[in-house]
Amino acid sequence: MKLSKFGSVINDTQTGALVYQAISDELKKSSLPIDIDLAGVITMATFCAKQIFGKLYLELGQAEFFGRLILRNASSDLRFIIRTGIDSALEDNKRR
Repeated sequence: MKLSKFGSVINDTQTGALVYQAISDELKKSSLPIDIDLAGVITMATFCAKQIFGKLYLELGQAEFFGRLILRNASSDLRFIIRTGIDSALEDNKRR
């Protein structure tokens, strides 16, 4: 799945919701790992990373998240943003 089809900058809740839904739909179709290609995605707002990857992490759990989602071609900055989004989702989840 090429995330660049959603734009080179993912920075609004509408786009975040579309990306989340596309990944979620793919996860439901098959139990095989999903290859998420981040080539062409320059950056992502942290709240979008939380909306997409944080939510998926909470839904799937650590083992299934890392077993089913293969992130490719992500810059170190983008990987940091995704980790920060996941951390933020975990913190929010602890507070509930």
